[in-house]
Amino acid sequence: MRRGVMLLLLPLLLSIGTFPQTSEAAEWEKERMYFIMVDRFENGDPSNDLEANPEDPKAFQGGDLAGVTKRLDYIKDQGFTSIWLTPVFKNRPNGYHGYWTEDYYKIDPHFGTKEEFKTLVKEAHERDLKVVLDLVVNHLGPNHPLVEEKPDWFHKEQTIMNWNNQAEVENNWLFDLPDFNTENEEVVKYLIDVAKYWVDETGIDGYRLDTVRHVPPAFWEKFIPAVKQDHPDLFLLGEVFDGDPRKIATYSKLGFDSVTNFPFYYGIKDQFTRKNGSAEELDSVYNRDTTFNPKAMTLANFVDNHDLKRFITEAKIGGTEDEERQLRLALFALYAAPGMPIVYQGTEVAMPGGDDPGNRMMMEFEKNDKMQEYVQTLNKMRSDYPAFETGKQRMVAKTDHMAVYERKVKDQTVLYAINLGEKKTTLRVKASEIGDDQRLRGLLFSDVVRQDGDAYEVTLDANSANGYVIERSQVNWMSLVAIGSIAPILALIILLMHRRRLNRSKETH
Repeated sequence: MRRGVMLLLLPLLLSIGTFPQTSEAAEWEKERMYFIMVDRFENGDPSNDLEANPEDPKAFQGGDLAGVTKRLDYIKDQGFTSIWLTPVFKNRPNGYHGYWTEDYYKIDPHFGTKEEFKTLVKEAHERDLKVVLDLVVNHLGPNHPLVEEKPDWFHKEQTIMNWNNQAEVENNWLFDLPDFNTENEEVVKYLIDVAKYWVDETGIDGYRLDTVRHVPPAFWEKFIPAVKQDHPDLFLLGEVFDGDPRKIATYSKLGFDSVTNFPFYYGIKDQFTRKNGSAEELDSVYNRDTTFNPKAMTLANFVDNHDLKRFITEAKIGGTEDEERQLRLALFALYAAPGMPIVYQGTEVAMPGGDDPGNRMMMEFEKNDKMQEYVQTLNKMRSDYPAFETGKQRMVAKTDHMAVYERKVKDQTVLYAINLGEKKTTLRVKASEIGDDQRLRGLLFSDVVRQDGDAYEVTLDANSANGYVIERSQVNWMSLVAIGSIAPILALIILLMHRRRLNRSKETH
């Protein structure tokens, strides 16, 4: 009976005792990043479409910087705090994606102008959104004339044949892309100058550095301190496309502020895109990260990106009954687990997509408002509760397909639970794990779990998840006073209405 009363009063209690104030994102692990492929996002200026062909998925589609600026309010309203843009430099023919650089000092005419880029950064900063720009220092676009003009700037043309041979990975050409000879000091200076130029010109907040493992570490040991010399707060995110946490750790040690966490991605994909996955895998990924990497908490996590099949499609291949439900679980894990969450455009509306170019289709803003609301909720959960941003993780209970984790900072403890099984499941969390006389208040849906003997029973439906804030299980006197003050007012209203009916009755007789 008491539990039923508490559930009835829960909405009123929440409205009286508001959530903690949103913390300002100071460290990058507190950021919630939205990843944009500029050509595939929004066409804000049709006059720069040039040879764009919406019928050809490998041609320019018309997305541009003006389109990104137009959608900044959308990004802000979704709850993100920063954006990552694919490269906007002038590209070689058909380089809609931006990764085939032709001229680092010019904006590609399909995307707009330098002034429009400056406007985008200015408008983003006015909305407290940081801007991270993609930068490729490993290679130029195919058939670049600079290869003949400055042959000593490039490694000999040899295709990577053995991807386990680090010398080949670093020095051979990635497919047909001219590979910079970063042992040449002129090349090092040139690339450092490029990076400094765009920070000084536009005020961007950082770079996402492409194909990091294809560049010798000696280059990064020069590049990172040089570009941070005048801008020590400049954020540098290194893309290391590798599922081995030991390799990720070696690049974290070079000085990057963050490195892409492909081990997290593969862990999520393997367990969340099939029936009856293991929720314990989140803890395994975290433990592997922390074992090898002192900067594990700063890693950049994701469940979708432009180089991989979209999660929805992977879940369909994996034979799940409800791909969108599985995506919701994966996104919950992304926001609840340690690390900086990155959401690729279209994931928030559950866009499907296979290999390139299927994973790079034009953004569909009106596709799925329920999913957009869900992403808003996750962004709010992470911002309202600092333990989800920076708290250490510890698993406190598990079964084959369900697990409960603790995230803890100095003054706050939260739990999150995920059930990847096809049956409703209850897990008993020992009171010794989280303390006596507590209550677990649900964050995604209304639920209050109180101590039952020596444990707390956390129950989840099949393929569902919830976050919980741990609070002292005591009467909130301020809330009771507020509720109590409502009762006399209601009684007075009822009395006045009753008298009014009696007066009307007398008048009719």
